[in-house]
Amino acid sequence: NADFSQYGINVKNTEKINKITQHPTDKNRPTMKVAVVTGTARTAGIGHAICSTLLSKGLAVIGFDSLPIESSSPLPIQYPDRFRSRTCRVDSDPINLRNNLLSALEELGEKNVSVVVNNAGISSPFMPDEEEAAVDDTAGNGNRNKEKELLRLQRRLDQYDDYIRNNLRSAFMVSEVCKPFFPPPIIQEVHRSGNNNSNPSAKPTTIHRPMASIIHISSTRAHSSEFGPPHAQEGYASAKSGMIGLTHSQGQALAGRARVNVILPGWIDTEGDGGYVPSEEDHAWHAAGRVGRPEDVADLVEFLADGERSGFVTCQEFVVDGGVSKRMCYP
Repeated sequence: NADFSQYGINVKNTEKINKITQHPTDKNRPTMKVAVVTGTARTAGIGHAICSTLLSKGLAVIGFDSLPIESSSPLPIQYPDRFRSRTCRVDSDPINLRNNLLSALEELGEKNVSVVVNNAGISSPFMPDEEEAAVDDTAGNGNRNKEKELLRLQRRLDQYDDYIRNNLRSAFMVSEVCKPFFPPPIIQEVHRSGNNNSNPSAKPTTIHRPMASIIHISSTRAHSSEFGPPHAQEGYASAKSGMIGLTHSQGQALAGRARVNVILPGWIDTEGDGGYVPSEEDHAWHAAGRVGRPEDVADLVEFLADGERSGFVTCQEFVVDGGVSKRMCYP
């Protein structure tokens, strides 16, 4: 029987879990690197692009979304042996999420999760307070306006909580569910010169090389907001800012086990067919000469997921906005 104690799994009957250690059709098949990606249902979205890019690089991918993946997605047909999609919420019911993860790993014939990409969340940033004027107590309506104000406050708090739950709590929950499945770190002895034979008398340094990577998808709105009441975005900005704090705190807490980084996209065109088409002026506003594409974010995710190329990168934030956040602008 497979020993899953190192992954935090304590089960009395390991018959079902043991199937994860061998692929059902090929017992000699090499182990695949598995990525978990959330927010993957929309084919025009960032999450779907991340799945496509990681799959093209040879990873197996488990996609999670509260909605079924769109029928137009080519991924299930293009990668039948390496792509699994699960429909479940990632901001509540961690046991259900874990069970879905286990079933997908079993189907893939794998037992580890090497990459976690937290992309799920409410995409619209705006939560304008449209009812504030309607409950102005200066009209002298007393209790009636008081009741309206209490309802308004409750709705505003519910809106705020929705953003925190969907955009921030989900990232923490998915990371925690996946954490027991991280592959163990590689323990290496390294000489200062980098050559084990250059000075045999020198005492080597033992390092723990993390084999897992967590990548949070935040937003440039974590650092700045649009002006005016119609663009109120307290919930979205709070959640996306929280992901930056989550990144450096997880990166330190998981040191030696996982690298943790965060990406802050700017304007990424995820409208798809029939949506808003960026104008020439929209493109020209960017120093890069164009509005961003989902693949721009996906390519950076792929780099951060690769420990061979980004093994020294952790606890960092990366802005992908075509230079807009560095543009000085006056009225």
